[in-house]
Amino acid sequence: MDQLRALRYFSKLAETLSFSETADYFRVPSSSVSRRIKDLEETLGVELFLRTTRSVSLTDLGILYLAEIKTALQTIEIADEMCKAQSVSPSGTVRITAMPGYAELYVLPAIDRMRALYPDLEFDLNVTDQMLNLSNNDADIAIRATSNLPDQVVARQLSKHNFILVAAPDFINQNGSPQTSDDLNKFPVFMYRTHHGVLNWQAQKNQIWKNIELTPKYVTNHGPSLLESVVEGRGIALLPSWGVAKEIAAGELQKIALQDGRLSTNGDVEMSIYLLYHPPKFQLKKIKLTVDFLYRELNLLHEITE
Repeated sequence: MDQLRALRYFSKLAETLSFSETADYFRVPSSSVSRRIKDLEETLGVELFLRTTRSVSLTDLGILYLAEIKTALQTIEIADEMCKAQSVSPSGTVRITAMPGYAELYVLPAIDRMRALYPDLEFDLNVTDQMLNLSNNDADIAIRATSNLPDQVVARQLSKHNFILVAAPDFINQNGSPQTSDDLNKFPVFMYRTHHGVLNWQAQKNQIWKNIELTPKYVTNHGPSLLESVVEGRGIALLPSWGVAKEIAAGELQKIALQDGRLSTNGDVEMSIYLLYHPPKFQLKKIKLTVDFLYRELNLLHEITE
């Protein structure tokens, strides 16, 4: 016997006191309802209804039994509705902010795949160096490089955000490469401009980080253009490891290690790229789906390129 179905028939019949109305509600023959109720009574060993040719009424035990199972049936119905709601295709607008360069290499391809899989979702992507405020509802999801995580957000780490000095192998073969940080001025260097200004290079000497005074040959806020100039063998640049992983693996770029220490753009501060969101937003299906999808896809892309 399908006891859950029998209990649902019993509850509805107790409400309508009509086999035909109950059958119409469940879109089944009256005989199916009658058979299920009879099976339930036989299983319990009691009569739940008094039947005459003209009426149907609950017995005293039927009244007590209904009171005991009603809450359980309501809980099951709520759970069923929740699952049905979750099975509906997600829809609505998801607002994402992501840093330039990283957005072009990783975020845009991932969103394109998600758009194909979930056509009812709409995406509003803001590619910017500026940090939009999640608490002010400027964005639902942020992808940022930082060492100082905002309060009251969930942060999922996507990759490290360290910088390496690179040049094309042909450039190194023709011009050599800097051996120390003092040699950098002898070479054409390319630098990136953020909304705060040009991103300075720093060198660690005697455990102290100091800015390197450089006269760049090329400054831009367009990462792909900067990368292209280095790959073409026009000079050297200090670029994020995630941004040059594919080119290094393909032999288009080569790492340059200096003898007198490390280079950085932010001193000894360790930064990572994070996927950020507020916990309450994660309860929304469109946000949870997007967060989980992007986290999985971006990590997969890093595995492929690194």
